[in-house]
Amino acid sequence: MTNLDKDVEEKILAIVEKYQKEDTKLLNYLITDDEITFFSPLANGSAITAEDLQKVADILEGSFKGMEVVNQEYRFTFKFCL
Repeated sequence: MTNLDKDVEEKILAIVEKYQKEDTKLLNYLITDDEITFFSPLANGSAITAEDLQKVADILEGSFKGMEVVNQEYRFTFKFCL
């Protein structure tokens, strides 16, 4: 299993943590080939804004591919070039 660099994780978490409940500062993701999908439970808070999705894409040196709601969670997928 591949993980992001800790510095990259911290930068992304700084953007997405405001959409999570105070006690839930987690960055859950899955990397497959050149895509990464972030998972956030619906109960954690609200969906991320387009502006913040672009910030995450910039950190990943990639592009936002799409969002869907599956099994009570948001799934945000990006193509990345890191």
